[in-house]
Amino acid sequence: MRGFGRVAAALAGLGVLLVCSTPAWGHGKPEPPKRVLILVLDQFRPDYVDTFDMRNVRKLMRDGVSFDNAYLGHMASETVISHNVITSGQLPRDMGWGDEAFRDSDNVLGVAPDSMWISGSLTRDQFNALIAHGNYPKLADYLHQAHPGTKFITAGQKNYAVYTANGPTGDISVTFSSRNFDCDGDGVNNWRGPTGFNVPAYISAPTCGRYYVDSSSSGPLTYGTATTPPAWMYPLDGNRFAPGRDPAHRGGDVWTADAGMAMMENEPWSGMLLTLGSIDKASHMWGGITDTGTYPPGSDEEQAHLRFIAKTADEQVGQIIAKLRSLGQLDETLVVLTTDHAGQPALHFNGVNQAGRSDFNWYYGATQNGTFLAPSPSLQPLIDTDNVRFTYQDSAIRTWLTDTSDAAKRSAAKVMATLPDVIATYRLDGRHYRLVTANLRAMTARELVWWALHGQEIVDTMAAPYSSDVVGLLRDNTSYGVAGDHGGAQRPVQEIPIVFYGAGVGSRDSHVPLRSVDILPTVLKAMGIARGPGLDGHAVALP
Repeated sequence: MRGFGRVAAALAGLGVLLVCSTPAWGHGKPEPPKRVLILVLDQFRPDYVDTFDMRNVRKLMRDGVSFDNAYLGHMASETVISHNVITSGQLPRDMGWGDEAFRDSDNVLGVAPDSMWISGSLTRDQFNALIAHGNYPKLADYLHQAHPGTKFITAGQKNYAVYTANGPTGDISVTFSSRNFDCDGDGVNNWRGPTGFNVPAYISAPTCGRYYVDSSSSGPLTYGTATTPPAWMYPLDGNRFAPGRDPAHRGGDVWTADAGMAMMENEPWSGMLLTLGSIDKASHMWGGITDTGTYPPGSDEEQAHLRFIAKTADEQVGQIIAKLRSLGQLDETLVVLTTDHAGQPALHFNGVNQAGRSDFNWYYGATQNGTFLAPSPSLQPLIDTDNVRFTYQDSAIRTWLTDTSDAAKRSAAKVMATLPDVIATYRLDGRHYRLVTANLRAMTARELVWWALHGQEIVDTMAAPYSSDVVGLLRDNTSYGVAGDHGGAQRPVQEIPIVFYGAGVGSRDSHVPLRSVDILPTVLKAMGIARGPGLDGHAVALP
């Protein structure tokens, strides 16, 4: 195991580079930004801006640098992966975990070599151990070195998004706890409160104050989603993702934005990542871009559907920018607006459309932190090989095998190719995945062009000993998980917005095909901070 102490030593040496390599910002040139704010709108597609009239996001795109050929550029295209990609400049194959599940090949978590884990269920300390083992600096490290005494902060509804973006050297993490509180006195602990790392007292106290929200998993506060297909596969749990109707305890993206703005006002911050998770939830429930209906104001349907959720997220973007301006911080802050992946509707659905099926559609197998043994019938031919240790499937299929010999991988890939809507299969071979089958006739012309240009590139980004032994790519608008999904290499899942706005940024569109892994080096370049060795991403100059 490589010691994380080497990172500290490397960054101490980097302090010399910071002095010698930082551009001379005098002679009429503007000062480089002193802060960076990264706004991640979870499962956000570029076409949502016009579909849902997201005016504040549109303004950032118009007044900043918008990369109209941006794409995610990695697999697995998921929250638990991408937040660390954004803040590390590392591809999944170099991060320590590369998917929603992983094989602990180096026994970093101390249970046994090659033990299986579900990444989204790891603790903060476990994520920190994996990052430390990878021995790479994060955005927090660079900012601490360049601006001593300042803080790097993350906040959001999903703990694994917050912890992966922040750890292990970030200063403050704020996310939702489990249902630990009874704030309405009904004798049931169904309220969530703020938790995380170094949570400020003005957020955590008083108990049952503003940042505590009702998160009931049954009854009216599921907004009808618990009993309505297809949302019932992955329903709302109170106001974790919906803002709700209680003005004293607003949840969803409002909760995250309010926490972030409070910390902007009270903390000496140089970096902040706010991840707004509600678009992702609504898109999973209803299918994303196909969920364009309009519902009566104040109704359960309005709260639960994407048009309202997207407009709410857009309002928070506007509020956050206005807060920076009112604090006098906007002129010295570089704002990055992006997402952790896009998404697509499951027009071809191969899961089981029943209440509570989401995890059982996504997962099959036993791990150290979760067991799921009720697979969808679509997976049965693969399971019948008796060589499936664990498999995860959303808009791609990724399978870890018991027998990991090359012959077993080839055999499993050929069986995987017979599953519904599979267009290509690959087997893990060191730092690459080798193509085993390709069903060109199953692809549309658009799918074929995208796959030919990016399929191998994207799959290879997660090639590591801890990643799946066999991968199956699926046709567009297909999922094995829920009504709207991500995870794979399809164009609708990979095309994302990346926008830079604020200090030191002019107004223009860029046709450079920027990827998520390029965000960190581009931020460092804009801030005049020298990058360390080993980044997978590339910097682009902002005007």
